[in-house]
Amino acid sequence: MDSGHYTYQFVAGNLALDFVNTVAYRSDPGKKQDHLQSAEEARQWANEAQLPDRAAIHSGAPLGPAALRRIRAVREDLFAVFHAIASDAPIPVDPLARIGEALHDCGTRRSLSTDGAEVRWTWRPAARNTDYLLYPVLVAAIELLTSEARGLVRQCEDAGCGWLFLDRSNARRRRWCSMADCGNRNKARQHYRREAGLR
Repeated sequence: MDSGHYTYQFVAGNLALDFVNTVAYRSDPGKKQDHLQSAEEARQWANEAQLPDRAAIHSGAPLGPAALRRIRAVREDLFAVFHAIASDAPIPVDPLARIGEALHDCGTRRSLSTDGAEVRWTWRPAARNTDYLLYPVLVAAIELLTSEARGLVRQCEDAGCGWLFLDRSNARRRRWCSMADCGNRNKARQHYRREAGLR
């Protein structure tokens, strides 16, 4: 789908999981679509995600192929870790280590500075567009991984979806990434099967 017509969804309850969900139909090889294939798509996601440094991403040099590969590689490491958590499987060591290294790498390009009486984080001159995009995602990921909310990570039960989300429902029985999408589609499918069984 053309990035100009694709609207990213933010239904996961965590920025890192929403970032992972930039792959549509992840569990269906025939329909799978990666929506971080171009610099324009990356800028669009940063804007729709309301990233703190989205203006710098837009004003900087366009993300080249190597930068986009780095962004997608971090995304796939995040998926590997959170998918394992959602599946009650052991957390894979190598992707987890790479996530930590990526956060450290971005963090080395930040420094404390003063603005009058205020102290704030700023980016060093060596900061890259990938740092602006990945840093808030990685911070959200680490905060989730090191909190009790880690146990709320779920994967959509739609056979082809594969999206991840935090189940903060009262009964902890959320099944779908979105009732408006996978939920309604599966309810309609179940209804059709019941009706077909009556005939």
